[in-house]
Amino acid sequence: MIPAADPAFRAQLDGLELIDHPVQLRLRSRDFYWYSPILKAELDGKAADLIVVPRTVDEVVRVAAACARFGVPLVVRGGATGNYGQMVPLQGGVLLDMARLDRTLWIERGRGRFEAGVRLGDADVLCQKQGWELRMFPSTRRQATVGGYVCGGAAGVGSIRYGQLRDAGSVLALKVVTCEPAPRLIELRGADIGKALHAYGTTSIVVEVELALAPAYPWVEMVAAFDDFAAAAHFAQALGESDGIFLKLDSLMAWPLPRYFRGLEEGTLPEGRHVVMIMVAAGNAATVRDLVRGRGGTVTLERRYVEDRAITPLYEYTWNHTTLQALKVDKTVTYLQTIFPLGANVEALIASHEMFGDEVMAHAEFQRRQGRTNCSSLQVVRYSDEARLWEIVRGMETLGIRLSNPHSYILEDKGARVLSADLQLAFKREADPQGLLNPGKMSRWTAA
Repeated sequence: MIPAADPAFRAQLDGLELIDHPVQLRLRSRDFYWYSPILKAELDGKAADLIVVPRTVDEVVRVAAACARFGVPLVVRGGATGNYGQMVPLQGGVLLDMARLDRTLWIERGRGRFEAGVRLGDADVLCQKQGWELRMFPSTRRQATVGGYVCGGAAGVGSIRYGQLRDAGSVLALKVVTCEPAPRLIELRGADIGKALHAYGTTSIVVEVELALAPAYPWVEMVAAFDDFAAAAHFAQALGESDGIFLKLDSLMAWPLPRYFRGLEEGTLPEGRHVVMIMVAAGNAATVRDLVRGRGGTVTLERRYVEDRAITPLYEYTWNHTTLQALKVDKTVTYLQTIFPLGANVEALIASHEMFGDEVMAHAEFQRRQGRTNCSSLQVVRYSDEARLWEIVRGMETLGIRLSNPHSYILEDKGARVLSADLQLAFKREADPQGLLNPGKMSRWTAA
C-alpha cells in the first residue's frame, strides 16, 4: 500500500500539512532536469506518493521517524531549481517540502544562521539591512533555498571572489536530522560539513545552515563586447586575476549565444560580438572600463545593480540561467558542464570554441579554484542526438576539459564534486542505515 493511502503511516503524521492531490504531486516532484533530453526521457512521470510540509524541526523529526519505521523513501525539496533531477523521487514515497521552514535565526559578525527553507534572495536582503551580504548565490537566487543550495549547488555569483561552497570557511555549520526510528539532530562543523554538503539529501536532512557573510557593497552591472572571442576570453581571465578589483560576476558568452537573451537595453548585445557580463563594486567600475578599452572591447551597458522585480538582474543571464534563456527561445538546445585545466583554461577554452564553432556555444564562468582564477563552462549545445553529444565530450577531453555530467542524476557523476564521496558514504551508513533518503542517487550506496 502506498504511504499516501496507508492509515497506519498517515496516523504517524497526524496534524502535519499533507498534500496528495495528483496534480500537486506531479508538479512538486520536478526540478529543471528537462534541460537535458536524456534526463527528460528518464525522469518524466516520476513523482512522490505524498507531500509533507513541515513548519518546525520537530515536525521534520516526526516525518523522518515515520519513514524509517515504515520503510518509506524520503526525498527533500527546497526551491526545486536544480538541474539534474536531484530531488525527483525515483521510488515514490514522501516528498518533504521545506518551504515553511523559513526562519532567519540570526545574523551577526559576518555570519548568518538560517533554516533550510529560507529563500536565498530573502536571506540576502536581510543580511544587507545589517551591512552584510551572501558571499555567493546561484543565478536562481530569487527562488532557491539556503538548504537546497548547500545540498545541490557548488558555486555561483560571487565565486570569482570567494571560490566554491566546499572551500573551508564558506559553509560554517549544518544541522541535520538522521533517518532512523529515533532520529538524531547532529551539528556538523569543520571537515564534517562534507558529510552533507552537495550530497543531494542522500545522507541526512539539512534543517539549518550557517553561512559566512561578506560586507555589503554597492554593485554596478556592466557588459563588455568584443569582436574576437580570444580577446574576450583573455580579458575575462585578466579581469578575474586583477586582485585590486572587487568582483561578483565574470561571465563570458560567445556569439550567437547573446542572440537568445531578451529584456536588456537596446544596444547591450551587439550583433556578432562576444560579451563578458560583469558585476563589480561601484568604486572599481572606472578601472574596469579602462581594462575593457585596453583589451579592444566596448562597454555596452553600465548600470547600478538594484533588486527590483521589474528588472532582470544581469546574473539571471549567467550560470545555469544562460541555458534557461536559450531554451526559452529554442527548445532543441541542451548543455554541458565542464571544468577546465588549471593554468591552461583560457587556451583550452579558445581551442574548444574553434573546434566546435556554433554547435557548442561557449559560456564560461570565471571563478576562484584552488586559490587561482580558473573557469568552468556551461556550454549551450545544438542537440542532434546522444551519440553526437558524447562525441563532443570526447573531443573536449583531448583538450584537458573534464565533464561534470549534467545528463545524469547520479551524485558521483559530478566530476570534482565527489571529493567527499567516501565520507558521505560512511555517514549515510550511520545516519540512514536503510538507504531511504533520496534512493537511487548515490551509486556507491547502490553498489554496496
